[in-house]
Amino acid sequence: MLRPTIEDALSFRLRVRRRVVLSAGITGAAFSGAFLSRSVWFPDARFHPDESMVLWMALDAVRNAHIPDHGLISSYTVFQPPGFVWLTMPFVALGGGRPEVVIVAFALLNAAAIAVLVATVARFWGLVYAAVLGSFLVVGPDAFISTWIWHPSLYTAAMALLLTAGIRLRLGSAWWAAVLVAVPGLYALIHYSGFVLFASALPLLVLSRRSWSTLRLPLSVGAVLAACAWVPFLSFEVDRKWVDLRTLVDAAGTSGSLGAKLHARLDALRFAVSHLGYPPYGSVQLTRVMWALVVLAVLAALIRRRWRDPGFALPAAMLASGVAAQVALGQGWRLDVLMLWLVPMYALAAWAVVQCVALARLAVARSAVAPAIAVAAVILVSVVGSRDLSISIRATPFEDRLSDKWQAARANAPVYYEAGIYPQRSANKLYLPCDPPYDTGSEIWYLEDVLHPGAGRRLALENGAFRLRRPCTRS
Repeated sequence: MLRPTIEDALSFRLRVRRRVVLSAGITGAAFSGAFLSRSVWFPDARFHPDESMVLWMALDAVRNAHIPDHGLISSYTVFQPPGFVWLTMPFVALGGGRPEVVIVAFALLNAAAIAVLVATVARFWGLVYAAVLGSFLVVGPDAFISTWIWHPSLYTAAMALLLTAGIRLRLGSAWWAAVLVAVPGLYALIHYSGFVLFASALPLLVLSRRSWSTLRLPLSVGAVLAACAWVPFLSFEVDRKWVDLRTLVDAAGTSGSLGAKLHARLDALRFAVSHLGYPPYGSVQLTRVMWALVVLAVLAALIRRRWRDPGFALPAAMLASGVAAQVALGQGWRLDVLMLWLVPMYALAAWAVVQCVALARLAVARSAVAPAIAVAAVILVSVVGSRDLSISIRATPFEDRLSDKWQAARANAPVYYEAGIYPQRSANKLYLPCDPPYDTGSEIWYLEDVLHPGAGRRLALENGAFRLRRPCTRS
């Protein structure tokens, strides 16, 4: 048996050091790029009543030192849990309610989760996989949504944490299982779509190949953490006779015969699959690149019999189970919820590039073809994604941008309040008496309230924003 020479040991150490340096560089580039692509253009971010309502609830909670027990009114005319308000409260307190601070904070949260995922992939699945995945995460369609202060704004962070936990659970600590329970439970407090994440977490637990005896304690801790966070909203539901949760459960079903229900689900499945990778505000060219690589990944897994490769199996299981659960719950038509599955699609696309690089290395030994494929893929994704992001930013109407709202608020411009003309179509009347005003125009009052505490609510009261509600009795 040959003993390793000093030269072999030094060569191995240099290779390890080089890999560590490259991994750190890819992770740092992914973090910096993701943060910049989600934060530097905040003056052009969309700012609508949904955003101002969340921030105003958080601002009221900070000023009055209370914990909110409910959030926005959803499209099903039921109250959302208060998780989104809770999430924004520290940043609202830090910035005095300024939306820019919250936008930058969301960018940091997304970038941090992306960096953790990219570092994990670089360690366990390779540098090429990490580089291509990182390029998708930096300029993907989700980057544009990050600034909206909307429930999909942190989908990327949540899915990145889930995939990270799934990867590390296979070879690392069993406590990563707690993340697979806590993240869906806590995200459901931000938006009910978070419940669908449990469907993606389950196959990650199964594919971890861990015995359930080793997972029992971590899963219990994660479940207890999520359950404790739900206590305020459940108390709120008790006072409302569970009307919000009952309405939500009823909305998940479809009326009619079993055949009609099955037909509706199949139609929703066709819609969901055909719209995967598309953001809710329009189409982007990067989706075509991503879909081509996803199809290539599936073909490679079948032809090369690599479907058991964790780099393919984990994201594929997340994608398939998540979409199936979304359709089964009657949410297949929701373009916003479909954005949950961007991260596993990015991962599948990156795996396809890895297979192309591997085949190039086998076909042409000691050639620069294989590295060139990886570099070309990163450049293609970065260029196409950056162009999509630029087009999306320019397409935002000026009157919907945060900068325009600030200009109106600072100038004390007259507010056109939509609910005064169409009160029967307004969600404003559904809110509780002490909640902030809602509907078009209220976002300017919010900014005026940030500039001059109390002024925005006074103007809203004078303009009839609360006339459809009972008087507020909060002291």
